[in-house]
Formats: sequence, C-alpha cells, structure tokens
Amino acid sequence: MKLKQRLQTTFQDKMNSKQLERLPAGYSIIGDIAIFHHIDESISDYKELLGDIILDLDPKISVVVEQLNTLTSYRKPIISRIAGEFRTKTIHREFKTEFHLDVAEITLSPGNKGERESLIQKVENNEIICDMFACIGNLSLPILVNNPSITAYGVEWNQIAYNFLETNIKANKVEKRYYPIFGDNRKSTPINFATRVLMGYFGSDEAQFRCALEALKGEGWIHYHSLSSREKLNEPEKYIKRLSKTIDYDIEIKEIRRIKKFSPKKYHLCTDLYVKKY
Repeated sequence: MKLKQRLQTTFQDKMNSKQLERLPAGYSIIGDIAIFHHIDESISDYKELLGDIILDLDPKISVVVEQLNTLTSYRKPIISRIAGEFRTKTIHREFKTEFHLDVAEITLSPGNKGERESLIQKVENNEIICDMFACIGNLSLPILVNNPSITAYGVEWNQIAYNFLETNIKANKVEKRYYPIFGDNRKSTPINFATRVLMGYFGSDEAQFRCALEALKGEGWIHYHSLSSREKLNEPEKYIKRLSKTIDYDIEIKEIRRIKKFSPKKYHLCTDLYVKKY
C-alpha cells in the first residue's frame, strides 16, 4: 500500500475528504531523518501524529521534520521539527560515500542521486575536477570515493557548508586528493588546471560561467545546472549560444537532461558541455 493510501486509512475518522486528499504522498530521507516538503496548512493540526506514524512505519527513521523553504545562495533550508529526536544532524550514506550534515543548515537533495551516479560513471581515470559549488561535497565526493585516480578542488563560500566539506573529506579518507577552497568562486576558482567543471547550483551568473571556462586546461567538460519552465526547456541552449558569441571558446552542447521536477512548473536541468579554447 502506498504511503498516501495508508495515511488516508489511518486518518479517515479524523479528517474530512478534502483534508484526506491533501495528505502527503511521500517524503525524502537523509540519513535517519525523514523530510516532508510543505505540508498543506489544512492538516497542520495533525503534523505530530503524522510524524509519529512515520516513526512507527520506518524503524530506520529517528527524526521527522518539515522543510518549509530554502533561503538565499547559501542554500539554507527552513526546517520545523515534527516528531522524534530533538536534533537535525545526521550521516547520509550513498554510493559508498558518507555525508555528515545538518539538515537545518544544508540541503542535500535525494532527487540528485541519479546525477551523482551519472558523474561516477562519466568521469574517466586521472581526471582533475573543479567543483565550483562544492557545498558538503554533494556532487564531487562520490566521484573520488569510487575512483582513486581522481583529484578534485572544491570551492565553497558558506562557512557552515565548508566545515562539513572538510569533515566529509576526512570521513571518506580522500584528504590527499580533495582540496577544499573557502571563498567566492568568482575570485577563488583556480585557472587552467581542470578536465571537468561542476556547476551544480542553478543560480549561477555569467561571471561564474566565465570562471568555469577559465578553470579548464585547454579543453574539457562543464556540467551546467539551471532551472527552466516546462514551456522553455531550451533556455540553457539559448543562454550558451548567446555567451558563445562573446568569448574565445568553442562550446558544444552534448546533452540537456532533466534532473528532477523542481516545482509544478519548473524543472532542474543539467547541460553537458564540451569546451575547447581557441
């Protein structure tokens, strides 16, 4: 039985038909924390009971929270505890990688799991990765953990995220191959060294894209993340073509793919670019 159906059966004597229909259909799991996103206001009085039900259903869950929003370029989530232990720190394990984080301070999207797996498969031996929006190592750490020939430089300007990045580098024993850099990537990204650049934040600007180009040594890959409406899924292509007219690089769009649905009308996209300097 699906979660929503199970909840509807549990609450059928407590809620009216409209409330039953607005019960959540699922939740994310980070470590041992279950995360609901934007629980409908009409059932707000039942949140604690909802949390207790999840704790009973899944013995691996110790904490249940609701994520209300995410603020600013620091990607800080707004979290409200619903049930379980009084903590928001956890350890999330995925693709042999340990992510230490605080879900009240940092986002780690389960919806990006497919992209993490894709990068593990795409990156070739002995590559040098530049992760311009490293956060806690979301995209780059699994690559290094699963391929001992890879080196990475990760740039992060959120002090809390950077502290967790340092923790995760040590926890995954890649200190000799992963070099964290604290600062604004517009000023702190090294130049002329990387075979592949990760731009995993979809609020990047033109100056940051130019830094990504300059980070590449001769030629290489850029994985450019963006948000587009359902009606304008070709927006990344238009953006790249416009930029190409003002720079001395040959940029070939290899693929534009959907990572996940971001909202009812928007998609999180990743554009794979192969770049050569003239």
